[in-house]
Amino acid sequence: MRVEIAAEAQADAEEAIDWYIDHDAWTAAHAFHEEPVKALARIAAAPGLGTPTDEGLRVLPIHRFPYSLVYREGSDVLRVIAVAAQRRRPGFWRGRR
Repeated sequence: MRVEIAAEAQADAEEAIDWYIDHDAWTAAHAFHEEPVKALARIAAAPGLGTPTDEGLRVLPIHRFPYSLVYREGSDVLRVIAVAAQRRRPGFWRGRR
């Protein structure tokens, strides 16, 4: 299955990496860059892996970090709409397409 990443989701991930860099956590910044890529591979192989939400989305926690991929499952494409911090700004991604 094809996976698309919304520009907003890419910006979310870059913001998280910048946060780690700003806090001199270079190893964490590098590791965070790799973990969403691994999560994308997991959902491409098994789209139903994430926990379903009331909004028709799915949420998959990213290993080793307090972030989740928020995605919508279509007939032939998965669209990641957010890389969401699990404890900050809950639901900020609501309304994204």
